[in-house]
Amino acid sequence: MLPAATAKARKFCKKLQFGRQILFLAIRDFYSANGHFATEIPLIFLHSQTLLLGIGSPMGFPGSFFCRGCVFAALFAFSGLFAAPGDYLGLDVLSDRCSGTVSYGEGGRCGTVRGKNLELQCRLNGACYRLNGVNVYGQCAVAGQPGRLRIGRDDWDRVIVPLLSPLAVAPPRRICIDPGHGGRDAGAGRTRGNLEEKNLTLDVAKRLKILLKKRGFEVVLTRGGDQFVSLEDRSAIANGAKCDLMVCVHFNAADSPRAEGIETYILPGQGYSSTARLNSPSAKDKKFCTNNRYDEKNLYLAYCLQREMKGLRSAIDRGIKRGRFKVLEDADCPAVLVECGFLTGSRESARIADGNYRQAIANALCEGICAYGSRK
Repeated sequence: MLPAATAKARKFCKKLQFGRQILFLAIRDFYSANGHFATEIPLIFLHSQTLLLGIGSPMGFPGSFFCRGCVFAALFAFSGLFAAPGDYLGLDVLSDRCSGTVSYGEGGRCGTVRGKNLELQCRLNGACYRLNGVNVYGQCAVAGQPGRLRIGRDDWDRVIVPLLSPLAVAPPRRICIDPGHGGRDAGAGRTRGNLEEKNLTLDVAKRLKILLKKRGFEVVLTRGGDQFVSLEDRSAIANGAKCDLMVCVHFNAADSPRAEGIETYILPGQGYSSTARLNSPSAKDKKFCTNNRYDEKNLYLAYCLQREMKGLRSAIDRGIKRGRFKVLEDADCPAVLVECGFLTGSRESARIADGNYRQAIANALCEGICAYGSRK
């Protein structure tokens, strides 16, 4: 019986090799639709042996050597797929999943998927998606060829789906606002009116505190005056106060005076690199940080804030990006860092120097926080 069973197993494994992509898609569709983790896939196999493996019930499970061999062969084949690099989904597949349509422009280099509650735009070799009007940077570049674009499955599973799926978020009660810099750390630069970043961030934070308290939130500031607070102490203050959210307020700087716009940063997922070093993970990127517990909520908080901030007068949407900022790593709650504009850009710097514009920044941040808490 053993040689015959071995021959059957070998023959089955050959068939499995041809049919693995079909099986992979079926399981992954189940995974994406139902939110199961990869560790639950063996259970799917064990409870669906007849359907997926073509093993009839008369063979007996688990007593049959052939049956057990096929199950483990299938599990072995599937185990490598879920972490396989270079795994992509075509835009046509995405449009099918959302019952939408796909179209191309610019000679096929720019693709758009439209469906219910979804408008996704991407560009060949680019890493930025425009998702329902907000720029969101993914974790790998768009691949394929003109007219046949493909996006990384990691970006679908970890970036797009979390922003579209109805994740339940408990309304936050206590908010930590972290005004960047302070004391001997003046920050990135000065506005045309000679205002330093450390004073600008504190000004916005105080305005935001007033707005949030009017909405019924409790607010904790990491500093209330011009004092130096270490990055480690900032997250420790938020953790010690058991805050539900942490929003770090900063202003930007660049060598080019033409640089301007709003960008919001979240911590990269474990094993993923910062947006500035796309697809170049280092040893530091492999470390699990406390804040990685909130990867999905970080992303949605950033989305809510960036969506409001990009509506500011003449604001440019520089997108949601990822960066390994120490102040974010140790935060034991959803946390983001918002760059509210460039002090080195002549036009934007002039706007930031205006107190009315800083009030508008605080208003946008407040609306973004409220939008995050109202998600059902």
